[in-house]
Amino acid sequence: MEIRQLRYFANAAKTLSFTEAARLSNITQSTLSQQIKQLENELGVLLFHRIGKHIQLTNEGGIFLEDALRLLDTERQSLQRLADVVNLQSGTINVGIAAGLGLLAMLADTITEYNKLYPKIDIRLHQVAAPLLTQMLRRHEVDIALSFKSAQTEEDLTEKPLFATRLCAIMGEHHPLAGKERVSLEQLSHQPLVLPSRNLLVRNFLDRIARKHGVQLQPAVEVNDLSHIIFMVRSGRWVSVLPDAATLSVRGLVRKNFEENFVLPTSVLSLAGVYQRKAVTEFLRLLAESARYMLQTKEEACEICGETFLV
Repeated sequence: MEIRQLRYFANAAKTLSFTEAARLSNITQSTLSQQIKQLENELGVLLFHRIGKHIQLTNEGGIFLEDALRLLDTERQSLQRLADVVNLQSGTINVGIAAGLGLLAMLADTITEYNKLYPKIDIRLHQVAAPLLTQMLRRHEVDIALSFKSAQTEEDLTEKPLFATRLCAIMGEHHPLAGKERVSLEQLSHQPLVLPSRNLLVRNFLDRIARKHGVQLQPAVEVNDLSHIIFMVRSGRWVSVLPDAATLSVRGLVRKNFEENFVLPTSVLSLAGVYQRKAVTEFLRLLAESARYMLQTKEEACEICGETFLV
């Protein structure tokens, strides 16, 4: 039994198609069929029912799939450990970011410093809706995910606090609300609002707060990209509500706290029990340093995660 045979089998079990599995494996369909047949002969069981052009896992195939995936994951982690021996001279890290979180300035600083230290490692950012991040972690499409803290951590995931951010009203420098020390949700309800889309966690959090305070926020525009929201707010007419971390170091904006603090803890998600490559741990170290530097003012600590945040 060879690792490549396990990989062919896993691809076939995933797609339930020898044709599609061959494409994923970069081999011909006849080669894949032969390799799986050899695997079945060696194991002494049928792994798939062949029904015309369709295939279906047998009971034995379903049982073997769990072990095959475990072995493939062990191989992947072993290769990662060996890759670390070359002292971060090559490779890629994939970072998932919850849409609506922002972190623009903080991530820019982290990535810049990381590239100075490890210029041969590629960084790929994937911004998606927060619920999709856990799926991407399990499929190994991202190494880590930056998101808002979940109400309950799933057993196969590890969640570590990053920092706490708070919702702020943001407006242009010459907007009438810019001169106020604090603003209220009621005041916002009378402004032309551009808010994050309803499928983003930050918007769901804001809507729950508004309902709790008996305020109805009716945005004239809803956008799922924070950069578009910031661009509109800078034009002077529009007002929005975003996490303060999303607008750090953005010129032309005024950030106002609400009369009550609305705090959103953020965290880093990763797969539990999985070897974390040095390239990833170094990125996390630099991100934590950037978070402490950019968010620490007046030494006010978040009661939820202990980190300080901008006030």
